[in-house]
Amino acid sequence: MSRALSITTMTNRAASFSCMSKSDDNKALCHSVADCLDEYFSTLNGHAPKDLYETILGQVEPPLLRATLRYCDGNQSRAADLLGLNRATLRKKLSQYKITARSDRQSDRSPDLSSDASYVR
Repeated sequence: MSRALSITTMTNRAASFSCMSKSDDNKALCHSVADCLDEYFSTLNGHAPKDLYETILGQVEPPLLRATLRYCDGNQSRAADLLGLNRATLRKKLSQYKITARSDRQSDRSPDLSSDASYVR
């Protein structure tokens, strides 16, 4: 599979998660996020959240980066292309969240190994 084809394929798959999708069987990502946010706000019991934007990014970015790296077999240049980020920006985010660029699925999910930043492709 060529690189261009795989980027197109991933873009097409991402489009299927669009908020335009109304199917209950294939819940759109934005609806899942909205549901989670509604639940989060209901648990606040009227208290104001602090740094909500950073809190949400801190919860969403790490799994997005890990999943994209797994999809790209640890190739940071390809992952940066898929994410629409500059490679340096991706590396900064990986460092920020202490994520390694390993393609091994288990090591990316393990909290014990996620702080090992010694392996970078």
